[in-house]
Amino acid sequence: MPANDSIYGLQMYRDFSPVFNFTTFQGILPFLYILPTTVIMIAILVKYRKAKATLNSATMDHNIFAFIMFYFLFNILFFVADYFHLNLPTTGYVTSWCADIQPNRLFAAFIVFVYASNYGVMICPFMVCLMRMTIMVSPRHNERYCRLIMYRFAIPFLFIVPLALSLFNVTTVGFCKQLNPPFTFGSIILYEGEEYAKLNAIIHLSFSSSIFCANAGMTIFMFYKLRMTQNNTTSERTKELTRKAEYSLFLAVVSSIVPFITNGICSTTFLINRPYWYQILFIRPIGNDYETVMMPWVLYLTHPMFRQKKTTVSPGTVSNALVSTNKNTSQSRSSKMF
Repeated sequence: MPANDSIYGLQMYRDFSPVFNFTTFQGILPFLYILPTTVIMIAILVKYRKAKATLNSATMDHNIFAFIMFYFLFNILFFVADYFHLNLPTTGYVTSWCADIQPNRLFAAFIVFVYASNYGVMICPFMVCLMRMTIMVSPRHNERYCRLIMYRFAIPFLFIVPLALSLFNVTTVGFCKQLNPPFTFGSIILYEGEEYAKLNAIIHLSFSSSIFCANAGMTIFMFYKLRMTQNNTTSERTKELTRKAEYSLFLAVVSSIVPFITNGICSTTFLINRPYWYQILFIRPIGNDYETVMMPWVLYLTHPMFRQKKTTVSPGTVSNALVSTNKNTSQSRSSKMF
């Protein structure tokens, strides 16, 4: 029963008062890098709109950019969710308040939000990979195929699947639970109960593994296509774009590997060695925050669209395997890097 794990009504928790130390400082620390990252996310959106308005040739495909924006959105949502789910409760700042709150379905609904936003974060890189691969495979008709993927598959999948995988949590109640050592007294977590937590861990591990394998497969295929393009062309410009695309792919893979490893370790340990789970739980927010911060900064610092020198479109620009095309006009063709 939830009451066996809940701190509700226990006087020792009602009287708890946190002391400022490194543990409590962790309630403030994430904002030191999340706030600048949020500014970078907004700057990326603003500069993309400006680049598109000025027909900057370095701008990226709008379908890919849309899912990058979804990726940013879900990362911020998951950061907020996980902050109130784990980061803030472990500091002890809300322990006395939570000891006065009965186990309830509102907490359970918040747990749905935590898992759903996390699944959304996993799905977005998969969709970006899918769009990029579509552009590579069909450079002439990518606009049509990407639009079909976007509206017939990607957007419905992005919003329906996370809810489908996490909505069952509303049938339980959420409550605040004391974490075992090495966490100190007063460090708590918002918990959904033992059976539901196990089911969530199984679903999370299975889904993240599937998404990661799909991303890895598409990335390997794209690396192969890029190498083939580089070997079959004599254009120095194309080779330069190929190298940049390979570098971008490499960074994207690194960004997705870190949270997969940390979350995978936590989920696996939760299922097979519970006491050790408390020992390594601290790595989960590190991996998640790494992913939240990594993608915007890498994109902003490496993509040609955000550099000072801008290249405008000239008539007759020819698209290639590394460039996605807009609709052709009789006089010119504009190309977009992905």
